[in-house]
Amino acid sequence: MSHDMEAAGAAALGGLTSGDHHPVTQGEPCRNCGGPVDARYCSRCGQLASNFHRPFFSLVMSSLADTFALDSRLWRSVPLLLFRPGRMTRNYLDGKRARYVPPFRLFLLASVLFFLTVFGLGERLGWYQNWELNPGSAVSMSEEERAQVKAAVEKQLADETLDPTSRAGLEIALKNLESGSSIPFMNEETGTVDRDALNEMIDLTTDENASPEEVETIRGAGERLANVLENQDRFGARMREWAPRFSLMFMPLLALMLTVMYAWHRRVYVYDHVITALHFQTFVYSLLTLLLLVGAFLHVGAGWLSAIGIVWGVWYLHRQLRVAYGTGFFMAALRTSILLILGITVLFLLALGLVILSFLLT
Repeated sequence: MSHDMEAAGAAALGGLTSGDHHPVTQGEPCRNCGGPVDARYCSRCGQLASNFHRPFFSLVMSSLADTFALDSRLWRSVPLLLFRPGRMTRNYLDGKRARYVPPFRLFLLASVLFFLTVFGLGERLGWYQNWELNPGSAVSMSEEERAQVKAAVEKQLADETLDPTSRAGLEIALKNLESGSSIPFMNEETGTVDRDALNEMIDLTTDENASPEEVETIRGAGERLANVLENQDRFGARMREWAPRFSLMFMPLLALMLTVMYAWHRRVYVYDHVITALHFQTFVYSLLTLLLLVGAFLHVGAGWLSAIGIVWGVWYLHRQLRVAYGTGFFMAALRTSILLILGITVLFLLALGLVILSFLLT
């Protein structure tokens, strides 16, 4: 996924160049359509009127200069996007488009920079070292439950007819129970799960009236949990691989939420909501990238950065609704509150889906 994001970022960045570093000869016919070229581009087909048959070094230097020289649209768009919520959106919807970077291209560039910062900088600074699940919180037992299970295990071990494999698994479970381990069937030193001990634990804790099909389903879930516990590095890799894809799904969902919120406004179209959603999520990506960089290099506490990000984000959304849609203060505040509740719910569901997908692919 990181290669896809880098390629997309390169394509988006390439769309921001002006081509000014390639010399042209005005007045000559266009090599594509034959029409006269009065400026740098053909007025009939739009092709750049530059001759690329020139010395190799000159061609390479012109191409490099063109690649790294972004046109003025970027410098005009970014400050307006960050510090004047809704103004660029309103201007763009009013038809003033040529002066700004196209919304989807700006969104794509901001998302690529954000994920490259999260994953690239995070790898260098060790953000993902020892990044593991904490399944113990989900499967840990209270003291009363631990005592009950321990008594049941001891009773099972007292059976002289118990087969050696089951006995070995129960002995490991009993040892972990006595040591206070949150996951009795897992060897915390080696990171491996004793399947026999796990199945014995399932049998001990499953309702006696459960059907064989239900027991088999529980055993299958236990096997899946064991695989996840033993492959937490792969789980983290899956999370980082799929996180960008899931987060990109939020933009059309936000556009849908805006469509529903303004469904009775006849002069507001779905196109308007898409542009607004693109600009807002571009702002979010840019803000998060900025906060991550400040936290990494200036060592500002995560609490302060989170507070700044939340306050700035809520103010921005409220202001964007007021400027882009002409909504009054109180109605914008109401819609902002509803959008935040819906947005948090959607993000939670996307995160839950990401976790479930990571479990299934581990």
